[in-house]
Amino acid sequence: MLFTKPKKAVGLDIGTHSVKAVQMSRAKGRLRVEAVCQALVDRNAVTVDPVEAHANAVREAVRRMDPAQSLVVAALAGQTAVIRYPRLPDMPFEQIGQAIESEAGQNIPYDLSEVYLDWSLLDTVTEGEEKMLRILLVAAKHAVIEARTQVTEAAELQCGVMTVDSLALADAAECCDLLRVGESVALINIGLNSASIHFTKDGVSNFIRDVNWGAREFIQAVAKSQRVDYDAAERLLQEYADNQEKSDGEPDAELPEENPKVEEEERSAPLTSFDDPLAPLDEELEHLPGKTGASAGKPKGDKALGEVLTTALGRLISEVRRSFDYYEHQLYERPVDRLILSGGIAHLPLLRESLAEELGVERVEVANPSESALLVDEEPLRTMQDHPARYMVAVGLAARGMAEL
Repeated sequence: MLFTKPKKAVGLDIGTHSVKAVQMSRAKGRLRVEAVCQALVDRNAVTVDPVEAHANAVREAVRRMDPAQSLVVAALAGQTAVIRYPRLPDMPFEQIGQAIESEAGQNIPYDLSEVYLDWSLLDTVTEGEEKMLRILLVAAKHAVIEARTQVTEAAELQCGVMTVDSLALADAAECCDLLRVGESVALINIGLNSASIHFTKDGVSNFIRDVNWGAREFIQAVAKSQRVDYDAAERLLQEYADNQEKSDGEPDAELPEENPKVEEEERSAPLTSFDDPLAPLDEELEHLPGKTGASAGKPKGDKALGEVLTTALGRLISEVRRSFDYYEHQLYERPVDRLILSGGIAHLPLLRESLAEELGVERVEVANPSESALLVDEEPLRTMQDHPARYMVAVGLAARGMAEL
């Protein structure tokens, strides 16, 4: 229990693949990043005790921080929360809460007794001759929040604030000074299982959509194409992304041969997770001539990985285009001027190039909180230097915590 008001905040991005943690303080009126860490979630342990598996990753992520004397901020996955943008007639601020209670019944697809509600006033707009208040309304079921707090409590942490990962993106972009008045910007964060698309206008949240597409689609495509298991496919994808980033603009590289450092028993180990996305893939590959499973055989080096990934990327492009069409045409908003990508695969040139070409957006950037308005200490700077975009949600969560202090 905290007996004095904390002066630091810890943002915890608890994902399926890993936990990212960022600790912030304030120095000379600016936000300062003191520590950054990523800890992988043990996929095998998840099948036995998912809460403990994620709690272990949380403990590891904050091991070198001081969460007991910090405000801890965690996030819900965007697909587990309901986010709406209702408009209310202009009224005194103290009356807004009661008006939102009535409005929520029409905007939230759950019984209000089952959810936690929160709201914030975004701005005031004029419609005809009437002033309207534009509200950000967020609702999450009790069970969803309790599931998240089970993890933090198992890790012996007290979570002081809970928000949504897609909202944390905007907080991160704001604290990094990436948003501008006069611009419409789409913040796209790609996780393992899903992606969130957060549209902002004039630096203010405007519309959010989550889609069922994540980096796992790429990993599955590599695993199936190369007859390797999940871990080997993940390594191949990361190696390809890193190599392509270094040689951006060159033709697609061929698939690297299987890493000789991978032990034979690791490559041939069966996938034990009952809900592992590669389980059906293993069964399919078992019926191929000369194969005994997804991990058998060596990767075929005669097929460019870019071709394999392009096919998997098609669904994401389609979902993002649908979101853009709805935002620009159904909501009558101005076209998007800029994309800012974040997540573990944001640095993949193929992803940036495909989005720019298919959406007709010239400016596609990879978020880099280590080179922004933030003050970043030397150690977290080294930690983030390879893939800074994967820490954006955690940065936003920590920034939200600092705003509360």
